[in-house]
Amino acid sequence: MKNLRELWGARFVHYMTEFQKYMKYVVTGHLALVLVFAIGAGGYTYSEWLKEVSPDFPAALLAAIIIGAALTFSAPITLLKPADSVYFLPMETKLQLYFKQSLRWSIFSQLPLPFILYIVALPLLSATETGTKAEFLWLAFFIVALKWIYVETEFYFRHAKSGDWVWGDRAIRFIFASLFIYFWLSPYPYLIILFAVLIGIYSTYWRKQKQSMPFPYEHFITLEQNRMMRFYRFANYFTDVPHLKGSVSRRGWLGFLLPPTRLEGADAGKYLVKRTLIRTDDIFWLWVRLTAITMLGAIFIPFPLVVYIFTGALSFASAIQLIYALRAGEEFRMDMLFPINKRSKAIRSTVRQVQWLQALFVLITALFTFGFGGTPFLLGIIILAVSEITLQATKEK
Repeated sequence: MKNLRELWGARFVHYMTEFQKYMKYVVTGHLALVLVFAIGAGGYTYSEWLKEVSPDFPAALLAAIIIGAALTFSAPITLLKPADSVYFLPMETKLQLYFKQSLRWSIFSQLPLPFILYIVALPLLSATETGTKAEFLWLAFFIVALKWIYVETEFYFRHAKSGDWVWGDRAIRFIFASLFIYFWLSPYPYLIILFAVLIGIYSTYWRKQKQSMPFPYEHFITLEQNRMMRFYRFANYFTDVPHLKGSVSRRGWLGFLLPPTRLEGADAGKYLVKRTLIRTDDIFWLWVRLTAITMLGAIFIPFPLVVYIFTGALSFASAIQLIYALRAGEEFRMDMLFPINKRSKAIRSTVRQVQWLQALFVLITALFTFGFGGTPFLLGIIILAVSEITLQATKEK
């Protein structure tokens, strides 16, 4: 490589190739169909709600909080590798050229989310007569400027503090961005000058602080590795990803689900399977995400027939993915130390229990949308029936 600009270009090409390799399995016709139904149902519900929204609804505050949160999360994308902590040392004084390209890509790749939220908020702002067209156009410009400044500020902060107190930095920037947007949409738009000055001073302060600190290679390398692992975990829901590395968390707050039990026979098998489900990050968060999506569907989909199909499909996805996730793995397990031959039964029992929990959560959520009637209870029955059919169809012989 002649210079660091070419190095960034080579790494970016490799990154995009890797990204496209897995995204072709994610973006399929099935996903497009689901998105069409979800966006259509959400858009219809949103438009119907806008017809009845009160002019006193705090639209400016809500838009400021949502867009401000999207602007605040501005972690830089550096594409650094573990070996860089050694090979980049002689070029540390010239790294600015590399990170200039890095920050540009970080800004460009992170702009769509706040812009999508901004576009979604526009009908609400118009319905409540919050702001004018000129103010909306200027707000789009401010979103670009704030994202640019925030990506650079988070990079400066991480450089100066080696990643410590990142959430404190984000809390401060969230307050600044939210108040900036809120006052721009309020009757007192001139107050944004105060927050613009504060944002500029804050960014300049951390820019000066990082100049006297050595570059924290380990922090930025770990940040990049974690970012790629999140992408690989997402892609792994659609295809096998060899780069994926599992992780575990204790989750002591769920200890009540693992009461003391006799580690004999079937009890030991059930205990170890439950422990695996609760403490394995991929399996646990898979169930949490699918349950949360099902609950959101029960809230925002106004058509009973559509919500029945939606709930049945996700309950099937929850049950079958939990079953195969708990069966998978060639690594050592504690039950290999004991003569237990009922692991398959323990898996079915555990999946059945968590699907009962999913049915209960969805039923309670649906009560707020459909009231006390047959629809919420029918949703719970659908989840239990589909899960049980899936358990019986995947029973090992």
